[in-house]
Amino acid sequence: MNISHLSSADLNLLPVFQVLLEERSVTRAAGRLNLTQPAISRNLTRLRELFNDPLFTRTPKGLAPTPRAEALALQLHQSLQDLSQLISPATFNPATATQNFRLATTDYGTQVLLPPVLKRIRAEAPGVNLEIVPWHENLVQQLDHEDIDLSICAVEDAPAAIHGRGVGFDRFICVVREDHPLIKRGLSLESYATYPHALITMGGARKGAIDYLLEERGLSRRIALRVPHFVAALAMISQTDLILTVPYGLAVSFAEQYKLQMLPFPMEQKGFTYSIIWHERHMKDPGHVWLRQLVFEELTKTLEELNVGFRI
Repeated sequence: MNISHLSSADLNLLPVFQVLLEERSVTRAAGRLNLTQPAISRNLTRLRELFNDPLFTRTPKGLAPTPRAEALALQLHQSLQDLSQLISPATFNPATATQNFRLATTDYGTQVLLPPVLKRIRAEAPGVNLEIVPWHENLVQQLDHEDIDLSICAVEDAPAAIHGRGVGFDRFICVVREDHPLIKRGLSLESYATYPHALITMGGARKGAIDYLLEERGLSRRIALRVPHFVAALAMISQTDLILTVPYGLAVSFAEQYKLQMLPFPMEQKGFTYSIIWHERHMKDPGHVWLRQLVFEELTKTLEELNVGFRI
């Protein structure tokens, strides 16, 4: 492809050429293009210079294309169609779409928040493929490099190129095995700091948000178990004396299954907001807009249902 030659050519002449091929008349071509006859004649002169060929000869029945014009006609028509599609606004039809989307979240998000999302995607866009990838703490900075379409997380300080939308509120509560001694004694701040804990690390973090809250009060806790998965942590503490501090939505979803007791978190807390986040390069993509809205609607509904009757 000779880009310099292409950039020097006036491509606005090509639609005029196409209409002249179809109408075989300067007068009719001028009418279709809402131009004057002299303007069409000037464009025809420039077309002849561009292709170094007369292109049309006058006959009693109108303009007759030369062999060169006839040879160009089919390729010209296809090229103009391709250009028209290229500059047309992008569209997305879920019913016929075959796109692949990558969504990052935790195992909690995968097991509790995403099933309604997948159900709706399968109903509305059966040809769309969804890949779930693990969330990790550095993913916000790497969202574009890892080619992630959406991430479900609780994030406060996102880079300028990252956009987000809140989908629901949650707060921390504590879970212990069903016959844990703290159930009868009650969970105070002192006993919370004294008992051993399990920590969900999500990417290898040595501390969690709770540890920073404790440090503000001059306290610390012993982390006896570090595990990278939410649901695995629930299963593991069900056989121990460990305390696990988790979002209420997670606890209420699995407490009965793992025979766990929920206890109030013994410190004042502001709670946190779950968000869906994405890189700005996806902002105008119609398929991405559809996915964002679908995930927003389903996650908002699910989180509202999980927090109905919050009782801790």
